[in-house]
Amino acid sequence: MTNKENTALTALARQGFRFKKELGQNFIFNAFVLEQMADAAGIEPGDTVIEAGAGAGSLTAVLAERGAKVMAIELDRALIPYLRDRFRDEPCVEIIQGDVMKLDLDALAATGSGAPGGAAAAYKICANLPYNISSAFVTMVFRRLRGAEGGAVMLQKEVAGKVTAQPGQDDYGLLALAAAWYGEAKQVMVLEPAYFTPPPPVDSAVVAFRRRRLELGAEENALWLVIRGLFNQRRKNLLNGLKSLGAFTPANGRSWAEVLESAGIDHRRRPEALSLEEFAAIAAAAGYVA
Repeated sequence: MTNKENTALTALARQGFRFKKELGQNFIFNAFVLEQMADAAGIEPGDTVIEAGAGAGSLTAVLAERGAKVMAIELDRALIPYLRDRFRDEPCVEIIQGDVMKLDLDALAATGSGAPGGAAAAYKICANLPYNISSAFVTMVFRRLRGAEGGAVMLQKEVAGKVTAQPGQDDYGLLALAAAWYGEAKQVMVLEPAYFTPPPPVDSAVVAFRRRRLELGAEENALWLVIRGLFNQRRKNLLNGLKSLGAFTPANGRSWAEVLESAGIDHRRRPEALSLEEFAAIAAAAGYVA
């Protein structure tokens, strides 16, 4: 156990803190790993950074040392007194008690509060995520947040594989397509359970991501209706899957067979073989043009 880890755990124990399995609390103190996470997130002086799950504040400290303005969000009320005491002399660190899945992160970055209505401002995300929210959180980042320009998050290795999967791979699905919609995502390191306190039952991985605006030419809601609808019937080929979408039909009066022909996509293929651009081509050929 390192001196920093021992000091932090001793201070937490002094305040009566106990790890809560239901909150997915697996802290990491390894300085090299934390620096690598900050590197992967591209943290630079003056950046606004949102940290989801501050834990013992180890990553928070690394981000602050780089000259970033850190908004560290922590759900566990038992950790808030420790965190506020640890960073009491750090004006660039704001400790926020709350559920990161319920806060308006775009507004938080813009105004310093979680209330809706703030204009989107550019910020980065860097977090050792509680694993019980990891899939939902990265989906929110990729699909809903407008100000998040990039970052890096610690995930279960299995979830990291789903985020970075390519068409045709076993893990390819909605998470990979959400990442492609957002821009670029790549796995930068894998960590064994021994790196964490307490050790989780699975390996972990850091995924870095950067926003890259795509011109897909398809209306967003229609595109995701096509994607979700086809993946809900992934054993069917594309034509049969599209025919099973019920009330959702081509806006231009074409048949689904004509849509696929116009998009230049073989109707016998299955959804897990298609890229985001190909899904967009289907939606556009069906008359749902951005």
